[in-house]
Amino acid sequence: MSQINIGSAQIRSVLEMALTRRPIAYLAAEPALIEANRSWLAPHFLEEGDTWSLNFQTWVLQVDSKVVVVDPCTGNGRPHPIPQFDRLETPYIERFCATGVRPEDVDYVFCTHMHHDHCGWNTQLRDGRWVPTFPNARYLFVRREYERWDPNGADYRAVDYNDGVYERSIQPIVEAGLADLVMDRHRVTPSLEIEPAHGHTLGHAMLSLQSEAQEAYFTGDVFHHPLQLIRPELQFGDCDDLAQAIETRRRLVARGLEREALIIPAHLPFPHAGRLRRDGETLVFAPATGATGSQPD
Repeated sequence: MSQINIGSAQIRSVLEMALTRRPIAYLAAEPALIEANRSWLAPHFLEEGDTWSLNFQTWVLQVDSKVVVVDPCTGNGRPHPIPQFDRLETPYIERFCATGVRPEDVDYVFCTHMHHDHCGWNTQLRDGRWVPTFPNARYLFVRREYERWDPNGADYRAVDYNDGVYERSIQPIVEAGLADLVMDRHRVTPSLEIEPAHGHTLGHAMLSLQSEAQEAYFTGDVFHHPLQLIRPELQFGDCDDLAQAIETRRRLVARGLEREALIIPAHLPFPHAGRLRRDGETLVFAPATGATGSQPD
């Protein structure tokens, strides 16, 4: 478990799993770009042998006397075409409780988007049924994103790695009466606001935190690796609208520089986050300072 503080807000990570030693070549970044940025990429975002790691993790945020869960990972016991995610059995709930928060203590659950690794633990399997993991929470689903994945919706398009996710992780929440379908911009608490960040999926969103004159953005999959902020056209994995994704990254860079905000994407390993700054003519994603804790085995 790791912890980050922003103003009066406490942010803790809950790791589900990690994919380590992925070749940086997966980003299709030319060697010259890697070399030009090696000084700040290493050791957190560029590891031995020019590899990098992806964490699959949840954020547990406490602010304004509320507990907010951001992006509850993939979940146990679910079939998946990618072997690393197939029928996971991880101690996620035990790690979650190690934050000092129990599932029943959660006030809000927010999924930046509805890919399997960002909404799976919305539910868990009990007695053959998928039931809400956080029974007292309101689940905040951006309407545009919900409609993109609703099999009966006009915007639905099947994606093999997301097969069955709606039925297991979204529909049971709606049927339990715990879902709030919200607009692209939605105020959650005085310190928290959902904002549009389209591209990776049609309704992808991010969560903005402002506390005691400090800012942080939970950006989901706006980017998977910091080089995508330096070169926004770099793409990793699937994308609903690449042009929108590139524009969203450009807007995030401009805003991050202007506001000196902490940027917390979904998948970075410790210290999980960073701030954009200029070093002469060079754009740098500087690893967050002040994060505490470590990554479990």
